[in-house]
Amino acid sequence: MRSILLSILALFLGICLLLLGNSLLSTLLILRGVDEGFSEQFLGFLTSSYFLGALIGSQLASNLIKRMGHIRCFTFSTAMLACSILAYVLVVHPTAWLIIRFLTGFGVFVMYTVIESWLNGQTPDEYRSRVFSIYTFVNLTAIAASQQLLHLDSATSFTLFGLAALLVTAAIMPVSWTRLQQPHVAVDMPKLNLKRLYRSAPVAVSGVVISGLVMGPFWGLTPLFVASLGYSESQLAGFITLSILGGAFIQYPVGRLSDRFDRRKVMMLTLVAAAGFAMAMGLVAWFIPGQRLIMTVLSMVFCGMVLAIYPISVAHLVDRIHKDHLVAGSSGLLMLYGLGSFIGPGLAGVGLQRLGGTALPWFYMLVLVGFAVVIIWQLSRSSIIERPEDHEAQYVSMIHTSPNVLPLHPESEDDIAAPEERRTEPREHSG
Repeated sequence: MRSILLSILALFLGICLLLLGNSLLSTLLILRGVDEGFSEQFLGFLTSSYFLGALIGSQLASNLIKRMGHIRCFTFSTAMLACSILAYVLVVHPTAWLIIRFLTGFGVFVMYTVIESWLNGQTPDEYRSRVFSIYTFVNLTAIAASQQLLHLDSATSFTLFGLAALLVTAAIMPVSWTRLQQPHVAVDMPKLNLKRLYRSAPVAVSGVVISGLVMGPFWGLTPLFVASLGYSESQLAGFITLSILGGAFIQYPVGRLSDRFDRRKVMMLTLVAAAGFAMAMGLVAWFIPGQRLIMTVLSMVFCGMVLAIYPISVAHLVDRIHKDHLVAGSSGLLMLYGLGSFIGPGLAGVGLQRLGGTALPWFYMLVLVGFAVVIIWQLSRSSIIERPEDHEAQYVSMIHTSPNVLPLHPESEDDIAAPEERRTEPREHSG
């Protein structure tokens, strides 16, 4: 295992530097946008523009890699991203920022695809589970650590934008220096009809849409929410870092419960509980905004529960779909998550324009409660019996990146059995 990790260390270092720069930029733009007087609605659309670029970038990346090769495509995307970061401070205008933000999302997710398809080609089957776990850990740790760079200077200065561009550009060095052999072609993700995907696992489809609708605003608009509470940039950095790290640990017990009980019911209860914590965050924001410790703890638990929804949905899909269709089905879930991430910030921004930044938790609550009702309705119509002792999959922590990470997922290996007839047994026969 050590030799495998040493061989792909350059790829991990490249994605770490990329995320440090890009995650710092995401927070900077919201803080700078507030300082420039941009409205909450515009900042919501700005985040949506990023996820639109990400969605299109992840769909076109494989063709770009085929034309350029992995290193040239990575270098091209890195240059696009670095230029975009510098352009934000050179052209401070709403229309320009929307276009630049689209290009930023496009470039980032092309870079994700390059790294992940390269990892697929370098990781032996027996090590995929451990490499996948390390990759997820690197992602979450880099996103959390990037917020601490806010301590270095103010968002109104050029320093942090320059640092973000420097970090992203530095990602080229380990990737271009590596002696790893490039895969001959990009990994093409098979497609699965969304109607068929919904028929196979309707709760999984609802779960990823919910996750996108909530996590899109969470990743993009949390700085706006925290700034509206009167927190300084240093306090904001600590809040976001602790929310992500704490949430990463808290999602594990939630996920493990889904391995021991009916995943659909665990997801429904998770949505209800997350809605309760979102409501608590909203009440604290309105009545005791100065209680930073209480707000941080609530955000950590809320983040952990919402982060768990996407991997629970993937595990549920594994239980319900033939292994030959797993990567295609998971790719469909990723696309639906991307659509949710695109729509969510724009909707949240419209609400925040009317009610202010402190209303963001109430948006979360409305989405979570609404989809909890949808899942209850789906369960009431289902004739499927889910027996936890027959689960084919185990919960595996993961975050949304590109479809090319899916072949690394431990459940994509060939030893997964096909779904059995017990999953279509009518309810009344269950005893």
